[in-house]
Amino acid sequence: MTKLLAKRFGTSPRLELLSGEWLKQGMGAKTVKFDIGQGGLPPEVNWEDKAAAIALIKSKTGKALASLLVWGDNERYDWSESFDDVVNHLAANMIKYCVEDGRDAPKSKYTLNELAYKMARMTLHFELYNLWPLYSVEGRLLFSGIDMSASSYSQIWSKYQDKMLHDIEYLMRFINNDVANYRYNLNDKELSE
Repeated sequence: MTKLLAKRFGTSPRLELLSGEWLKQGMGAKTVKFDIGQGGLPPEVNWEDKAAAIALIKSKTGKALASLLVWGDNERYDWSESFDDVVNHLAANMIKYCVEDGRDAPKSKYTLNELAYKMARMTLHFELYNLWPLYSVEGRLLFSGIDMSASSYSQIWSKYQDKMLHDIEYLMRFINNDVANYRYNLNDKELSE
C-alpha cells in the first residue's frame, strides 16, 4: 500500500471510531505489558482490555468493521476476512432494499447478487480510504470493475450506494456504543477495586 493511500485510511467522518486513539494506543505486537499493579493501584488498561473491547462488540459485522479500523492500516494484518464480512453484510442489505423497491437486476451482464457484491466492495473500499472526492462516478465504476454507464449508475443504482453508507454509519453507532459501554464498565470496575 502506498504511503499516500495509507494516510487516507480510516479518515472518513463516517468511520469515526470515538475511542479510536484509546483502542489503537498500545495495540502493536511489541507493546505487551503485563502489569499486575503496584503499590495498591489497579493494573493499567492494557492491550488485552482493548482487544476485549472489540471482541465484545455484539454485532459480528460491527466487530469486523472495528477490526478493520483498528488494525487495517497495519500491513501485517490480513484483513480480508473482516473486509469480506462487511462487504457480504452490505450486499445482503442492498439485495433486501432492491426487493423492497421491486428493483430487478440491471439490464447488463450482472445478476443482482453480483452487482450488489461489486457495489459493496466499491463502497467499503472507497469509504475506508476516503476516496470519494478523488474519483468521478465513471472512475469509481472503472476502478471497481463495474461495467455500467455512469448515468445508469447515478440514476438507478447510486441510491443503494447511499443506503450502504447509511448502513456503515449505523454499524459505527453500535461499535461506538459497545466500546463506550465496555470502557465505562472497565473504569467502573477499576474504581471499585
